[in-house]
Amino acid sequence: MAERSGHVEATHQGGLARNPWMILFAVSLGLFMSVADISILNIALPSIADEMNASIDTIQWTVIAYTLTLTALVPLFGRISDIFGRKRLFMAGVFILSLGSLMAGLSGSVGMLVFSRVVQAVGGALISTNTLAIVTDTFPPGKRGLAMGIQGIIISSGAATGPTLGGFLVTHFSWEAVFYINLPVGVLTMVLAAKYLPDLRSGRTLEPVDWTGGALFVTALAGALLVFTEGPAWGWLSPGILALTAFSAAAFVAFYFWERRVPYPLIDLSLFRDRSFTAGQLTGLLATVCMSALTFMLPFYWQVIRGLSAQDAGMVMLPLPLTIMCIGPLAGWLSDRFGADNVASTGLGVLTVGALFATQITADMNITPVVLRIIVIGVGLGLFMAPNNNAVMSTVPPHRRGIASGLLGTFRFTGQSLGVALTALIFALTTGTSRLDIHANMDPELLTVMSERFMTGMHAVTVVMVPIAALTLIVSLSRRRPRVQSDTPAFQQASVDDYEVE
Repeated sequence: MAERSGHVEATHQGGLARNPWMILFAVSLGLFMSVADISILNIALPSIADEMNASIDTIQWTVIAYTLTLTALVPLFGRISDIFGRKRLFMAGVFILSLGSLMAGLSGSVGMLVFSRVVQAVGGALISTNTLAIVTDTFPPGKRGLAMGIQGIIISSGAATGPTLGGFLVTHFSWEAVFYINLPVGVLTMVLAAKYLPDLRSGRTLEPVDWTGGALFVTALAGALLVFTEGPAWGWLSPGILALTAFSAAAFVAFYFWERRVPYPLIDLSLFRDRSFTAGQLTGLLATVCMSALTFMLPFYWQVIRGLSAQDAGMVMLPLPLTIMCIGPLAGWLSDRFGADNVASTGLGVLTVGALFATQITADMNITPVVLRIIVIGVGLGLFMAPNNNAVMSTVPPHRRGIASGLLGTFRFTGQSLGVALTALIFALTTGTSRLDIHANMDPELLTVMSERFMTGMHAVTVVMVPIAALTLIVSLSRRRPRVQSDTPAFQQASVDDYEVE
């Protein structure tokens, strides 16, 4: 046994000698693909709808299908990665995402495009699930915060450059190019992953995968997300939404009781007994709700209310992701020195102040003060994201980091859907309409009325974001500091019962 353990350690040290920062770069590049694919398509939707003669209600499923599939699958894939190993599943995710991108570019119908987006999302879920777990396994606690902060740069750059890159590709090439761009990036990621990622698999391969629990969870979560997504369009009290809500709730109840009785559950519910783990997941969801609501409203504000072109609107929206990119590494470094939970809570305090500032945005305010208010929000989110991920991942044992990473993704993606749904609901309640599709080429009188109505709705949304941000801060302050770990990377701490070399 000692000989085998020594072999494990030597192999891992060899992996470190190959450069842990290249491991970080490889997995972050894959995550960049997954994140950018959420935003890069939006700019191409008008061209796709025109070429395929599709309505907005139909073409929106190219976005919905990706988000639903991605959100629902990350916990299942997280559990699978804890059993079968992270490298092979990460590389499989990159390959599947690239394959889906090729299929999407070759699509000749909306149906085929939607199916291709589902394939992309399967790959994206495999990537998203494994990335944080690989980083946590690679870096010791003293450097983990900085690594996650640097990874945050990659994630934010994906969100920031998605619309800009998509606009360039559509303008100078075609809408298919927004998918084909993934192919060279995917090849590079596969090469780097094959070379630098350590060849580890869990020593728990005899544990069966909880496929029944996985099916129940995917069904329940997909149903809930459909309610959030389609509630504004179908009507929150419509028979379809009520039936879907009841079905989703029943599936969640069945999932809960199944997980309590199965020997090897999909989601180890005992993880939520740790206050820091639970608080970290919940704050991640609530903070994403605030960010999603803001980013959903801003394009309408800049283009319709302020009369900016799509290109100029994209430029003034860049400060939010750019601020998160700049603050992320600093936040990671601070979390290594002063505690991840402390820095995360500080970020949420700044976010609450930023949300309060956002309530002061008006239709005729100078652009600079508006951008400065958005930057404050970006500072808060930047201080929060990486430290919160660090705090959550530091509370779980190595053989549960895949599912912990998957749950972080699930809560984050669910927060995005909730933010949009909540925005639409608040807008409808305060303005008497759920229609946000106002255009600058409307009749001037009608445009004035719609613009005033929009500002009423936007103000209401920002006002509601303040108590949500404050609640997020309160939840964060309630967390307990995770147990102190040594400065040895997780895969060197792990016993031979947890990991073995392929």
